Amino acid sequence: MAYLNDIRRLINSYLEHYADKEERQRLEVLLRQVDEGDAELTSRKNMVGHLTASALVLDRENRVLLIKHNMLNRWLQPGGHIDWQEAPLKASVRELSEETGITSQDCSLVKGYPSASFQLACAKELASFVFHQDIQPIDIDSHVIPENPAKGEGRHLHHDFQFVYKLENDRAELNLQQEEVSHFRWVDLDTLVSKEYGVRLARVAAKIKENSRV
Repeated sequence: MAYLNDIRRLINSYLEHYADKEERQRLEVLLRQVDEGDAELTSRKNMVGHLTASALVLDRENRVLLIKHNMLNRWLQPGGHIDWQEAPLKASVRELSEETGITSQDCSLVKGYPSASFQLACAKELASFVFHQDIQPIDIDSHVIPENPAKGEGRHLHHDFQFVYKLENDRAELNLQQEEVSHFRWVDLDTLVSKEYGVRLARVAAKIKENSRV
């Protein structure tokens, strides 16, 4: 299946850059699902695990946008489920827009995560991109989602592809998707690294600081 092959190449490219044992162990289930040809990798009914994508948006002060997730009651970056055969990069932009109202015209994909030589502006070009080895997530995070009887969902994994963006439009107004999220705040990288908002955000904030030398 071409889509799974593209996902596999994207993961391999990511692991070549972040080539430590912990990264590979964290993605063990995702790698197994891809290798076994799990055609339901983007299905929300897949209770082994399915794909999501998220956006880490930095303002001019290098603070990260977090939103209060209603169901999980946690502060997280904007993000959500990847649609059928949708590229993770495109999904991250779509979810950002749906949950916060920030569009691709308001931000730019941060260059150098990790390919500093690849030049890309977010605005119109993102819509035409599907997969590219140089457009890699800064983090792929497999984490547990608890059982939700109200939705008929058991405990499962979200395999989250995370991309970094820079807010270019200071006048962009946030319009939150109230049924999903309730509040927003901008949090500096040092606070995130301190694990005040959890170990997953601490890890990705450390990567942002390392890559951008903030």
